[in-house]
Amino acid sequence: MLPYIRSNASFYNRIAEEYFTTIAQAKTREEYEKVLFSFCKRWQRELTDENVLSYFIESGEMEPNTADEFRQFYIENAEPFQKAIINAKLTIGNKYTLVYMNEFGFPVADKIVFKGASPCQYAQYTDAVRITARRARKRSDVYINFYDCSLAIYEGWNDLPEEVTHERISDNLRQSKYSCFDARFFEDCVKYFGKPIVEYRNFKTRESDGKVFA
Repeated sequence: MLPYIRSNASFYNRIAEEYFTTIAQAKTREEYEKVLFSFCKRWQRELTDENVLSYFIESGEMEPNTADEFRQFYIENAEPFQKAIINAKLTIGNKYTLVYMNEFGFPVADKIVFKGASPCQYAQYTDAVRITARRARKRSDVYINFYDCSLAIYEGWNDLPEEVTHERISDNLRQSKYSCFDARFFEDCVKYFGKPIVEYRNFKTRESDGKVFA
């Protein structure tokens, strides 16, 4: 059991107790769906965490079919970015390249073996997706959380040449074409790689000067 699960076990037990208490009040299918909607929205961060769902099952607090119902709820009630990933129907075990802006605001082509994806809540962001993957030349799987971002997904593994994102200013020196988080980085990458399986643009425009960020 992960440390954060162990230390919050009593909290998760209260969530499970609340679930059974609230659904017991529903007398019709319509009332049940209303109660379920309210409950799932209230506890989205916890109920989209697979480690928490595993705890519910392993501890006996919930049955596996209840956890499956939560998973299905978040798929059926997915937000726009989540829908884009779900509708892509990515295949487990296949190689993909994820193109997005890293934490420093520059584009990366992240080569992965896809292991799964699920809607989640990340911090205050409810329209988030957690992708489980194994990166190229790595031996273990990782969780990659995507939220409030632009993302393009391509079949196979593709490299991003330096000339797509940089320009030569002398024989021995290159510089970035744009400043960090510039939307043109993302646009240039998509133009270079071609039509992706998924292209989700979450561009924002700064009112002061009209600059567009990805």
